[in-house]
Amino acid sequence: MNEPKYDTVKRALLHQIQSGKLRPGDKLPSEEDLMKQFQVSGITIRKAMTELANEGAIIRIKRKGSFVTQTQAADPSSRLIAFILSAEDNYDVSYMKIIKGAQQAAAEFNYSLIVEWSNENLAVEQASIQKMLDRKVDGFLIYPFDPVQSQDNYQFIERNNIPYLLVDRYNVDHPSYFSGCNNFDGAILATRELLRLKHTKVKFTSYHFFLQSEQERFAGYCSAMRQAGLPVTDDNLLTDIDYDQLTDSIRKREVTALFCSNDKLAIEIIGQLSSRGINIPQNVSIMGFDDWDHSDNLSIGLSTIRQDFEEIGRNAANLLHQVIQGNTHGNNTKILSGVSLVIRESTCENPYA
Repeated sequence: MNEPKYDTVKRALLHQIQSGKLRPGDKLPSEEDLMKQFQVSGITIRKAMTELANEGAIIRIKRKGSFVTQTQAADPSSRLIAFILSAEDNYDVSYMKIIKGAQQAAAEFNYSLIVEWSNENLAVEQASIQKMLDRKVDGFLIYPFDPVQSQDNYQFIERNNIPYLLVDRYNVDHPSYFSGCNNFDGAILATRELLRLKHTKVKFTSYHFFLQSEQERFAGYCSAMRQAGLPVTDDNLLTDIDYDQLTDSIRKREVTALFCSNDKLAIEIIGQLSSRGINIPQNVSIMGFDDWDHSDNLSIGLSTIRQDFEEIGRNAANLLHQVIQGNTHGNNTKILSGVSLVIRESTCENPYA
């Protein structure tokens, strides 16, 4: 019996992944290109891609395409690093950039990278860790949803004497190797830009304030405000945003600029305020953090702080390799990648100054 056409497509793409022609983080050809390549219908391609996604070989991202998530059927004799990733949004290309950077660096040391998605679930995270321990991995990269809540899982790895490193987020009370960006300096850059634009009534909006990264960004914001001689009180921090109240404050000119802890929150705020008749940036300037993939594709381009996600991934794999080789001291080494200011249309000089 002839095999179904979708299965032929699926096996061919899997072979490209297994052979290394397609690596973690690489984008697959478009549906139209695959139709031409395999001389099949769009329905056939979509079924093959759905099966690959269901098996975890690829991730499909709305309006962006499909990306390789992990090396399939790795040679059991090869050296392995596991990347346990607790994703808040599987459509976020930032994760794929981190994976791509980590995979490229790991390959330089002849390591294969295996990616496990745990979807913010601690039990799934631990099951993924156990699964990777059973595969005799040499080390772990972990991107946790909440690094404090995941502490038991770190201790589980420690009891097995396997090196691990946290990515993007860490628990300040639990020493660990870490790769992330310079949140504090990035926040100072963002806040100083708003101050340069003559904004003195600037508030900080938080997405997940339990994260050390957001607390560091808030600390950088506070430092820049105080250096400018501006008072900082509890009222400067907005965590659960009442958009009607915020709209009223903007109309009364009690707030002229918002520094958002990340781009996702900034985009949400732009949408909420715009629907209430607030013009951006004429009525309020909006600054984000991350340079998320959608930040320059909005009706209003978002001014933000750019972090290099691929560099964070490369730094993570490089440092973990040093740990595996025993070339580090202590267990609290942190590598922070640089950040830069990106100016778009969501910020302008304070018209009321």
